[in-house]
Amino acid sequence: MPMNPKDYPPNWKVIALEVKEAANWICENCHRPCRRQGESKREFRNRIAVWHQIEFDDKPQRFTLTVAHLNHTPMDCDRSNLKAWCSVCHCTYDLKQLNLKKYLKRERNGQLSLFSETANP
Repeated sequence: MPMNPKDYPPNWKVIALEVKEAANWICENCHRPCRRQGESKREFRNRIAVWHQIEFDDKPQRFTLTVAHLNHTPMDCDRSNLKAWCSVCHCTYDLKQLNLKKYLKRERNGQLSLFSETANP
């Protein structure tokens, strides 16, 4: 699902940058090196040339570091709820959690449940 900036705290960009820098711009799940903020494609390619050159040339978007909310609640920016993941790991996690994310979004938008709280995903 696309990110809606209104669902995130006003200082989200600062928080996300802190998480990425704490992870040293490496995916905390698969350990893929990711392109740093302000780093040119040439600089990044040189930095990862030994291990990932061909993959980067084929699919550079895989080397984008993102910040995932483990509980899918954008306003919950506690560090224990945030992970610096490459776009591949983040998308894989989100796809596994798609039904929960849809439920939480409906709940945030005011949708009431027909069932008891224990019936929620």
